[in-house]
This record gives sequence, C-alpha cells and structure tokens, in this order.
Amino acid sequence: MSRTVRTTPRRLRIQEGASESMSLYDLRYAHAELALAAREGRRPAPAKTLRRITSWQWMVLSCRTGSFSGEIATAEGRARLQGRLHAQRIRGLHRAGHELDDADMPPVRHRHDGLWNAW
Repeated sequence: MSRTVRTTPRRLRIQEGASESMSLYDLRYAHAELALAAREGRRPAPAKTLRRITSWQWMVLSCRTGSFSGEIATAEGRARLQGRLHAQRIRGLHRAGHELDDADMPPVRHRHDGLWNAW
C-alpha cells in the first residue's frame, strides 16, 4: 500500500461501491453570524464548510465492466444503418424528379443514448 493511500484523511476517501465521490469547500453564512453582524453594523464573515457528494448509480457501475457495451454498440450500428437507408430513399426520390422540400431527415441518435435507454 502506498503512503498516500494510508495518509489520506478518512473524510476524503471514496466509499466502497460508490460510483463517484466529490468534496467541495463552500462559504456559508450562519444565522448567528448574520444576526451578530447586523447588531454590530458590520459585514458578516462566511464560514468555510466541506460538502461531500457521493453518487450510487448502478448503471455507471455496471457499464464499467462492459456489460452493456455489446447492446449499446448494436443499437448504435442499427441507428446508423437506419440513417443511411433513409438518406438512400431521399436520393432515390430526388433522382426520380421529386422536390426535396418534403424530404425530412430525422435527427441522428446520440451514441450515449443507449446508456440511458438500457434501463
């Protein structure tokens, strides 16, 4: 075990099983400080507080192992194929003499869309 891991403070360690963890220092005014500053006629002094956010998203944890990578790649390939077929149909209409004003190309599905639709 390296020295940095042993000397990392307990409050800054990522909890076991958490997908993501973040610590953020924030400046906040306490109610007592606001009241005291108002009585004394001065500006209140903010207090430094540590806020910790831990995320427990099972989807992020599952995708790290690649369990959804096959399904996502298949869905992405299928969406690209649908776009190519639609473009071929539009080109066929144009060559047949039809106006392209009526042709509508649907938006391309984003490659990360499979992550959100998988669950």
